[in-house]
Amino acid sequence: MKIRFIFILLLSIVTGSQSKVGTTSAQFLGIGVGARPMSMAGAFTSMIGDPSSLYWNPASVSKVSNSQISILHTNWLVDTQWYYLGYINKLNSNSSFGANLFYLDYGEEEVTTIYEPYGTDDYWSAYDLSIALYYGINLTDKFSVGGGAKYINQSIYNETASTVALDIGVLYQNYKNAYRLGMSISNVGLNMMLKGNDLYFSCDLDPDNQGNNDNIPCVLETGEYPLPIFYRIGLSKDLVLNKNLLVTTSLDWVIPSDDVEHVNIGFEANHTDRFYFRVGYRQLGKKNTEEGLTFGVGTYWNIYGKNLNIDYNYHDFGVFGYMQYFEFIFNL
Repeated sequence: MKIRFIFILLLSIVTGSQSKVGTTSAQFLGIGVGARPMSMAGAFTSMIGDPSSLYWNPASVSKVSNSQISILHTNWLVDTQWYYLGYINKLNSNSSFGANLFYLDYGEEEVTTIYEPYGTDDYWSAYDLSIALYYGINLTDKFSVGGGAKYINQSIYNETASTVALDIGVLYQNYKNAYRLGMSISNVGLNMMLKGNDLYFSCDLDPDNQGNNDNIPCVLETGEYPLPIFYRIGLSKDLVLNKNLLVTTSLDWVIPSDDVEHVNIGFEANHTDRFYFRVGYRQLGKKNTEEGLTFGVGTYWNIYGKNLNIDYNYHDFGVFGYMQYFEFIFNL
């Protein structure tokens, strides 16, 4: 009954919210990471699991049982390459240290001009980068907090922009009723502005007059843009169907600073901690979205004495087709 009430409340809140798409920088920060979280449609703020938790809620990393490394790569939209590397070091029973790296590579293309439409033998490229460090601690057996700082960099041809930002999260876990409540805020930081050699040029400040200096050093300004801030509130509950099957349902209310509020909902079936099936639906309450159905599978194996999780994700992107990728998680 409580879960049903919260779900109805969230749907009523997201109705009528206003979009501000295109008003922020570093849009890659909202892509979402992890094969398991994305298989559950990104409803992962209250979940506990793997190094991708650093992205969704840094408070949850103190709950992991052991140190882990995750590696993920996918061919993302429009022939771009998306990489994620996450690491959690279990310091003791109450705290963990973590780090992650995002890299979105747009590739390279030959430069063309009006006078050289077939190429100049010069190439331009672009990429987005985020590197972060995190720390999470259990304040009690039920309540955890975590946070981290990240360096963000965007580059296109000879121009770059960089800044720093903070992520903060809290997690409450009720063991008796097998539910969790998580909250996080991501990308609270300074504005970004592109700078580079191509913005410097010589200009004539008074072209209508003769005899003045027409080679005054000038600089173009691209303007400052804030980071996309994400507020997330998540609720999840575990249901034990029998001794071999555990089903988890999870719901996230997402409040972006540059887009409409929406709800993500996901499910995971865990059979004997060895095989997993996940399904979800993204961005409920958001009109004109191309995202929607997600699903995936996962498995856990011991290979040559090393514990390895292999997770697969399928992500429907409407007119853009679909994405699918594998993630490998090494338990240290």
